[in-house]
Amino acid sequence: MSILYSDDDGFFISHQTFISKLYDTILNKTENSVHLYEHFFHINNPFVRDKQQVETSVETNVVKRKRKRPPLEEDEISKRIKTFILNLKNQTGLFSILPKILDNNNCARNASIKFYESTSALKTFYGQNPNPHLHTANGYVFPPKCQFYCDNVFNMKNLGDQKFDLILLDPPWTNKYIKRKKKIKRDEGYTMMVDQDLAQLPINEYLTSNGLVCVWCTNSQNHIDSLKSILFPIWNLKYVACWYWIKVTECGDFVCNFAPGTGKQPYERIFFGRKIDCDTKIKNPEEHKFIASIPSSVHSHKPPLSATRGRTKIA
Repeated sequence: MSILYSDDDGFFISHQTFISKLYDTILNKTENSVHLYEHFFHINNPFVRDKQQVETSVETNVVKRKRKRPPLEEDEISKRIKTFILNLKNQTGLFSILPKILDNNNCARNASIKFYESTSALKTFYGQNPNPHLHTANGYVFPPKCQFYCDNVFNMKNLGDQKFDLILLDPPWTNKYIKRKKKIKRDEGYTMMVDQDLAQLPINEYLTSNGLVCVWCTNSQNHIDSLKSILFPIWNLKYVACWYWIKVTECGDFVCNFAPGTGKQPYERIFFGRKIDCDTKIKNPEEHKFIASIPSSVHSHKPPLSATRGRTKIA
């Protein structure tokens, strides 16, 4: 179990433990691939670019631009998150008490670079594992009794007429930073999807009558509004809840400061939607739950949600 702590507000989980236990059943701990995954989570200090890395004892005078104040709801969420993490830090044994190492997370960053280099050539790939145990093939690890499609999302027709109780999406939302990178070098960053592209996904066709959809979303208010008021209705869904994934270092510090307005935050959100005509007796995820964890250095490597299922109100 990857849950290290839980209370009424949420959970503190170990993504590293989840992966390690998963791989322990099929791989020997001496294999490089396992060590590489462990290195993803060596986040020993907050995220900064190399040129910003300085000793904490050095203070600089910086002229800060005034930002718009966040909505009152965001103020309240930020306060709750800070209180939740402070409570976690008061629990014995959850975080490292060793002195901070200001190496800008070099171990984790190098591990993610090696990972990208080893997977950059992977293209379209289909597979399945009908067996009751984990299985490895062509560099992939398959869960028991599963099918796997590594393909363009617009080729969902390859799924046939299957129906699913749960669909999890992590869309490549439009991002100003990635747009700037692509202007400098076209191959940099990832291919983004605009709202019109996401609206074309036939989510409703592949969801069972009581199915649940989970969507990772950025903190952009435009993306949030679009998801709740445009995409969910197009997919025949009603909004039921929003959870917050809080990213912390090995010492329990936030990976970045809270920023007012539309600035970068030390958390991401996941929204839950249920079919509009679903059975009303089915329990939905609770509103405003927190999941805190040390994040992976691999871009958009999200924490496991399955390990929290037994202690939440997800049907």
